[in-house]
Amino acid sequence: MWHIKKWGKVGGWLVVGLFLMSWLVPLMGQADTMTDVMSGPMYVKSYGSSIGPGASIQSYPTLDTVTANNTDNGRLTTSTTQITIKLEDSITFSSSVKYRFSHFYFDVFTAGPSKGDSGTSLTTTTSNLTDYGNGQNSISFGSGKTQTLNVDLSKLGEDLPVYIGFRLTTQSGDVSTYYLGSLNENSDAGAALTPTITGNLKASDTTITGTGTNVGDAIFTTINNTRVRTTVGADKTYKLDLGSTLAGVNTVTVYESNNVGDKGSVKGSVTSKSLNLTSTATTADTYPDDLAGFSSDSDVISWLVKTVGLKAAYSDNSSTDGVTFAADMTDLTAKLKALGDGGTLAIPVYAQDSSLKSDPVTITVTKHAGRLTFGTISNNIGFGNLQIPTAETIFQPSAAWDVNVSDTRASGSAWYVYATATTLTSDKHTLAGNLVYKDGSTETPLNANSTLIEAGKKVAGTTNTAITDDWSSTKGIMLAVQPGVYAGNYTGAVNWSLQDTPVN
Repeated sequence: MWHIKKWGKVGGWLVVGLFLMSWLVPLMGQADTMTDVMSGPMYVKSYGSSIGPGASIQSYPTLDTVTANNTDNGRLTTSTTQITIKLEDSITFSSSVKYRFSHFYFDVFTAGPSKGDSGTSLTTTTSNLTDYGNGQNSISFGSGKTQTLNVDLSKLGEDLPVYIGFRLTTQSGDVSTYYLGSLNENSDAGAALTPTITGNLKASDTTITGTGTNVGDAIFTTINNTRVRTTVGADKTYKLDLGSTLAGVNTVTVYESNNVGDKGSVKGSVTSKSLNLTSTATTADTYPDDLAGFSSDSDVISWLVKTVGLKAAYSDNSSTDGVTFAADMTDLTAKLKALGDGGTLAIPVYAQDSSLKSDPVTITVTKHAGRLTFGTISNNIGFGNLQIPTAETIFQPSAAWDVNVSDTRASGSAWYVYATATTLTSDKHTLAGNLVYKDGSTETPLNANSTLIEAGKKVAGTTNTAITDDWSSTKGIMLAVQPGVYAGNYTGAVNWSLQDTPVN
């Protein structure tokens, strides 16, 4: 137990000493009882004797012992609900009627000790506080006066230091508070808590993230006179939702405390100018042709910037010359090439300059093995109303053909487009003639046998090829009609086939 004894007054100030005596024996087997003596540093301070105009305290009481329930190694915890204070000796001040006591009571409170600071009481009830009224100008505690106070220490880490003292009111209505000791402060047993702040704090930020020392510790800060709190998660990270931006704030101090009030802090500077990153998409698809062009991480980053439209901008709209894009993840090319068809890789990309770094934008890249497919193909092609010819005549379609090949395979991969056609018929007759594929002076009838229409190879940087772009009056699928054809409406179908190897 700590015993605090008065040595006497020197020059109007109280000088005190601390004597380490012996431990009280804890009570066993009782729930929520006073089981532990408060240990650790406890100091006494007085701030002059004035309690009102012209009044002065002649003698102070002595803080003898402090005990509390639910302590941890002699220290208050957030589970402490009762604190017992024992005072000895007496308190006396001027005999003037104006400065006689109206009432006097013990208190537990938090405040930075300074003259005129009345502190914020941590007691939950005042009904058990003893009233010492009756107009006395002195109170004698004799060999000891003990009083138990109910307290709320649920925010112990934020409330430190916790002070023990007394409050009194004179008959003239003057109210004063006196500090006799502090608890849980500067303890050698205290754990060093070392919270961190992640990244650079920007004026536009509405959250603060970082790491804590122990899971469950309290994390708190004050922004624009508003206290914000959270706890350290299972992964030892935290996130403080501020409810507003950090605009106008120069520095932020984030505190961490545990259930016995050990505290640590970290400061972060808030930059008024921020670098922000946006994108038009957060997903990208990569194909063999893309991968073939990657030889370094910077190649992958450049491809991502272009593919998803990453753009950096300063909060003050200043020039972004000198801003670069990067990712902390390395070996990007190897990681992408190692993916199977349909595999994904999440890559956080950020913008940076010599002093600022943006929050990352995570781009999820999906790898594809590459596919050869048709793109668009004309659904209906007509030849209009034709006059029955007197000799075999070839007619062009009334609208242009549109046939496209989509190829996401590796560059140089071959493809072949074939076509077959059915006989053209009306409700009564078969057309005297047929569709033909014309290429210059060469005419190939389209029938059930496959006819090679076009052949090509995958070109780097290109995924779509329109094979009908160069069709003209001398090239393309046309209609050959014989003389003596029966009049009528004739229909048929062209079937297209796309191959990666030639058809024998």
